[in-house]
Amino acid sequence: MHSGDSELMDFSEYPKRVELADGLEVWLRPMRRDDRDRLHKFFKELPLRDRRYFKHDVTQREVVTNWCQNLDYDQVLPILAIKRDNDHEQVVADATLHTERHGWSTHVARIRIVIHPRLRKKGLGKFLLRELYDRAIMRGVQKIQTEVREDNRDAIALLKRLGFKKEAVFKKHAMDSAGKLHDMLVFYNDLSDLWKKMDDLNQDYDFHVVP
Repeated sequence: MHSGDSELMDFSEYPKRVELADGLEVWLRPMRRDDRDRLHKFFKELPLRDRRYFKHDVTQREVVTNWCQNLDYDQVLPILAIKRDNDHEQVVADATLHTERHGWSTHVARIRIVIHPRLRKKGLGKFLLRELYDRAIMRGVQKIQTEVREDNRDAIALLKRLGFKKEAVFKKHAMDSAGKLHDMLVFYNDLSDLWKKMDDLNQDYDFHVVP
């Protein structure tokens, strides 16, 4: 059973303050239309080794513009981590929960988490996963699914450590920017098991990229 729509769209708890391991304060809140420039800057500052595994070219302004102009929290809920400096806001992480509200797969969700290099291994990944976990519970999600290219060894190792199991392989399903085809692997985990595994991870292993 899903919670009521009013509860699902209740964001009164945001912005939510969290304190990282080094004492830095960041604020978590859903993405807004006016976040386009901040989000685009965030993605452009990511290392190429991270960006090359993304499904979309996040350095293209039109990609980010499309996301911000077509927000639909009912299907895609992006939670941003914001660093504040007086009136200036900087996006330092992006965590996204993808769900289906109708059909056979309303109990399944996909997640994506990306953290700025300067804020990695400070516990931010765990805060963001907790936000996605809580929102997934509210939406009746039981299973988390993620897709990763077969050459993304770091992400695969992380997923396995978090208890994800390989569910399917799509042969030559992903094409990189050079036109090379790669197999796409589909991993899954039960939502309840995912949080148990996160509790077992120490801070030094705090993940920073789930593409």
